Order: sequence, then C-alpha cells, then structure tokens
Amino acid sequence: MSEALDRVRGILGEPAYVPARVPWELAPAELGVQLPSDYRAFIDLYGSVTFAGEWGVCTPARRPGTDDSPGGLAGWRFENDTEFRAQVEMEDLFRQQVRTQVFPDPGGLLVWGRNSDHDHCCWLTADPDPDRWPVVVWFQGELDRFDGGFAEFLAAVLSGDYVMDEELLVRPDPDDEWGVTRPVPLWAPGPDWAGKDRSAAWALPTGSTAMPWRLGN
Repeated sequence: MSEALDRVRGILGEPAYVPARVPWELAPAELGVQLPSDYRAFIDLYGSVTFAGEWGVCTPARRPGTDDSPGGLAGWRFENDTEFRAQVEMEDLFRQQVRTQVFPDPGGLLVWGRNSDHDHCCWLTADPDPDRWPVVVWFQGELDRFDGGFAEFLAAVLSGDYVMDEELLVRPDPDDEWGVTRPVPLWAPGPDWAGKDRSAAWALPTGSTAMPWRLGN
C-alpha cells in the first residue's frame, strides 16, 4: 500500500463492506495495458466511489456486453475510446487547437474519473510503466497536469491541496443561490464489479452519522 493511498484512507476511513473483486489479471488482454497499482488497490478496497455527490471514480463492471458496448474491462475501455474521444474531438475543433491524444493513441489520455460538469480526470499514458503515469485533468478542452499519480491526486483534492479542487469537488455553499447548499457525505459507494450498488443504503437525511465507512480514532 502506497503512502499516498494510506493518506486517502486516513481521510475517507475504512469501508464497512467488501466490494466484489475486479479480475485485474485480464486487463492487459482486454484493455491493452495494466492499470496503476494504486488505482487497483483503491478499487479493491472501496469499489466505485462518488465524492460529495459530484465527482466519481470510474470502475469496471462485469455487466454483459451489448450490440453497442462490450462488458467487463473491455467495456470500461470502450467508454473511454468512444464517449470521451467524441467530447475531446468536438472541443478541439471548437477551440481550433492541436488534436488531443486519447488512449489508445500513443501517450493518450485514459479516463479514470469524471464529474457532472464533464470534467475528466485522466492518466497520461506516455510512460511504459503505469505506476509512473501522471494525472491530467481535462477541463472542457483545457489540460491541467498534476505531477503525481492517482492516489496522490485524490489525497491532494480531498485535503484541499490541489489548486483547482473546487472545480471537481463541489462543496456546500449556503450563500450560493444556484449551487449546492446542503451538506452531503464526503463519499458514497456505487456499483461494484458484480453490479451490487450500495448507494441507496446511504441515501440518508442530512446530519445522519450512518455512513458507508468506519471512522478512525
């Protein structure tokens, strides 16, 4: 377990459930690459997660394939190859800027998280070692590089050390007429590899202390 992931666990607490295991050993064949070890360790511990009801970590699911999309790990990549690429190409065209490389383009962006404003958190996949991939955030066509990996980035955002954290992690503001005004849980679980969705169990009234994690001392 990395120091950065230990820091994330210290912020989030320990989950009160065990998500279904993702068969990461299939990733090289189905994705074309193995994914960073800190991301895999996070998913093994928490599964799919949404932060502050706004910003989610994308997680593979074992759902069966359809005519429009394959299932499993291949489906996770398919969403990146199609949905994200379409957004990127449209924004590049609108801005009349150099084409942004999207995985599996050499060194392209591989999405691992997104928010409701369609900002995407990605890995820059130029290095042959996935554990050396830095994070790049795609803010509607503008790229912001973070010189650290997945767990380091999570820790920075959750602790307020990332300069653009409020673009991703919307915080309650009672003075904002159009924004989020009520407190929301720091995080909540979503569907895991097997499709089990625990989110409804923690859709609780504001102020409830029954959350999907065990608080530390």
